[in-house]
Amino acid sequence: MNRRMTGIGIWIALSVMTLFGAGCAAVAVGVVGGGVATAVYKNGELSQAYSVPIEKAWKASEEVVAEKNMKVSEKFIDNTERNRAIKGKTQDGKDFQINLEAKTAEVTTIRVRIGFAGDEAYSRKIQEWISQKF
Repeated sequence: MNRRMTGIGIWIALSVMTLFGAGCAAVAVGVVGGGVATAVYKNGELSQAYSVPIEKAWKASEEVVAEKNMKVSEKFIDNTERNRAIKGKTQDGKDFQINLEAKTAEVTTIRVRIGFAGDEAYSRKIQEWISQKF
């Protein structure tokens, strides 16, 4: 029994080290606004899925960009309308990029990157502002 508990403890420790050692953090955030499952920050980009159609997520993203006085340099909608992006500079001059991808008719993933290397705290603020519009 003691040996089995030690083995389980080692597997748990290895799992935790793998999760945090991989350079990404997954955070369960419950249901907010349009409903989300998890937010994942990886390689400088915060990705989060919402239970909203892409059109609603796009409108919310555009409203946040305008309200926060972000300067838009590029907007993109692909020919299938499943992928969209807004690029530009924040009010304090940092580059930003907001990417939207329709996973289904009712689920949209929004990815936010601030600057070249990313800024997790600022990306989380933008995700929060967008989700409050749903």
